[in-house]
Amino acid sequence: MRILRKLFTLVALMVFVASATTLAQQAPTTTATTFLFAKQESFSQSIEALARAGSAADFYRFGNDQSNTGLEVPKHSLIFVYRDTTTNQLSLVIIMTSPANNAPGSATLNFEGLPASAQIVVRDDGSDTYNFTPPTATLSWTWLGEHSDGTVINGLPDEFEIKITPTFTQGIDQWVLLNGPDSTNPTRINLNLAGTLTLTASRRAPPRASFTYSPTTVNVNVPVAFDASSSTSPDAKIVKYEWDFNGDAVFEVSTDKPKYSYTFTAAGEMKVALKVTDDKGASATSSQLIRIAADVSLARRAISTTHATPNSTFRVTVTIDVRTAVNGLGLDEDLPANWEVNPIDNAGATFKRATTQWVFPNVIKAGETKRIVYDVKIPDSSKLVSGPLPATFDLKGTLDSASPSFKTPIAGEKTVQAVACLPVEVAITHLDTSTDTIDLRLPEDIATDEMQRAIAFWMEEQEVPDTCANKVDLETLKRIVARNLSGTPTDKPLADERNGGGVAERFILTPLPFHQVYLKADGGNVLRVRVEIKADRDLLGLALDENLPSRWDVRSVESGNASFKQGDLQWIFPEKILAGETRTVVYEVQVPKDEPIDVYKIDGVISGALPIFETTVGAEIELEVVQCLAVPVAVSHLDVDKNAVDVALSNKIDFNQIQAGIAFWLEDEEVPGTCGKTIDFDTIKTLIAFWLTDSPVDQPLPMSVNPGR
Repeated sequence: MRILRKLFTLVALMVFVASATTLAQQAPTTTATTFLFAKQESFSQSIEALARAGSAADFYRFGNDQSNTGLEVPKHSLIFVYRDTTTNQLSLVIIMTSPANNAPGSATLNFEGLPASAQIVVRDDGSDTYNFTPPTATLSWTWLGEHSDGTVINGLPDEFEIKITPTFTQGIDQWVLLNGPDSTNPTRINLNLAGTLTLTASRRAPPRASFTYSPTTVNVNVPVAFDASSSTSPDAKIVKYEWDFNGDAVFEVSTDKPKYSYTFTAAGEMKVALKVTDDKGASATSSQLIRIAADVSLARRAISTTHATPNSTFRVTVTIDVRTAVNGLGLDEDLPANWEVNPIDNAGATFKRATTQWVFPNVIKAGETKRIVYDVKIPDSSKLVSGPLPATFDLKGTLDSASPSFKTPIAGEKTVQAVACLPVEVAITHLDTSTDTIDLRLPEDIATDEMQRAIAFWMEEQEVPDTCANKVDLETLKRIVARNLSGTPTDKPLADERNGGGVAERFILTPLPFHQVYLKADGGNVLRVRVEIKADRDLLGLALDENLPSRWDVRSVESGNASFKQGDLQWIFPEKILAGETRTVVYEVQVPKDEPIDVYKIDGVISGALPIFETTVGAEIELEVVQCLAVPVAVSHLDVDKNAVDVALSNKIDFNQIQAGIAFWLEDEEVPGTCGKTIDFDTIKTLIAFWLTDSPVDQPLPMSVNPGR
């Protein structure tokens, strides 16, 4: 009995060992520190497996003739490495998903380098063709619309290099490599549909490629020092550095040193790539997009004016930014014939007047800035070779260097228009406010004192110097104010903004009700108008332009900080009006005593330069000039002692006035101010009702009696 037990135990042990050996051969043990790397053409990147407890087959969840991972996307082919976190086993998973429109799909993947331990554990569709003979394999799938197809390959060891070449015949328009470890929301890396993908696993951490370059501002024909010393390999030594300087994915430079100097010969953007390889054969790549500027140094010209008159002088500033050290740097300016140059600041250069050239006798270091300033005097019109004015002239020039050798044109401003008369805005920009003279050397920004002087020119109808007797109109003044407030110089256009603006309402305040002006009473011809302006957004160069009969006399009472031009009934606000802000303008009007009896309209607009807008002033627009008052109006404004109309009285009928009205009714007497009208039975009842209800005569009578009377 004991012998049988021993035999049974020995057999069981042998079976267990044999089974364990078979399992070990079928599913080699891997470690969590296996490093994965993916490469396809110029793309290369370290990746991670999608990690989760459970086998890859369980994750694939084959059912209903398809995978059910939750990662499927129509018309996408997915490929990824999967790690079972309970056993650390690695698997390769492939999923093909058809379009959603019932269209079928078909694809073939060719494998090279499959390890001998690799085995297929999920075969999605039995009708697919699987020629699986590691180290090579050819797997072909066809699947119906709205389904997926694929496979799971187990038995991947710690180290392998598998090459996969796809052929997507139909139904797939994107090949995607999934990057873990998140198995529910992995990173998706789009691959080339036709390129070979290489998946590599290693127990060693791969090297890291990294490089810097100097100078960081790269120029054509200037050497650039590339340094890959920051590249590392955790447990090996980097022995080879390869460079691709033209972005063609071919590493044309190979060296065992980390530093290399390269000179670009064309401007633009270039993808520079580095590939490092360590002494154990592992490699890594890194790339950077580098912008190559066309010029070693850049010179920009600024001209102090866009327009100039004969015999006037303007200023030119040439700013030179040196991007790398230069020797023998020169500036050569070419001006029209007979234009005189007077140097103001040579920035250490030597100036040759006859040829308008500057040369620097010393080394100009990288990063230095030099500014050459000179004045230009335009000759009188008889010496201008271009003919009658206006005429346009260009200033041309080059920046030259002997070492490194280059020659580049001067950028920036170049055009000056010679004119007989300056535009008003240009003249104001260059106005010396202390003398009211024009100095074209002044900056092109409109200073506050220049804006205020322009407002004075506008209000006083004064001619602007050097403009051929032109004056500042409201449209020009709005732009001048907007330029001052926005800091926009006259050589730059104002922003063309047309969104938003403001609204305005007018309220006509006549001495009598119903917007009536009564010419026969003292003060009856004087009224006030109030305009309330509300900004919808920040406004620059806001103006109000009112239109009244030409003989009416207007006096500004309240301007809301605006400047008022009485002759044109215009207001300009010389400050920014903030969004939501309200400004009020009040003016008094005196109507001539001999003005014809009629209904008159007041109209007007508000407008702005920034943003550009124009809006009609709304609300009240009409008033009536009368000589004969309605009886209720005449009675409410009756001075009973003088038996005459007094426009200063209120619109309510008091006791004395109703007594006088009753007397007029009893005696059929004409009411003063009504052009002979008398009070009839209906009118006296109405007057009494106004008195008893204490209601103004320009308001409807209430429906109930006021118990206070």
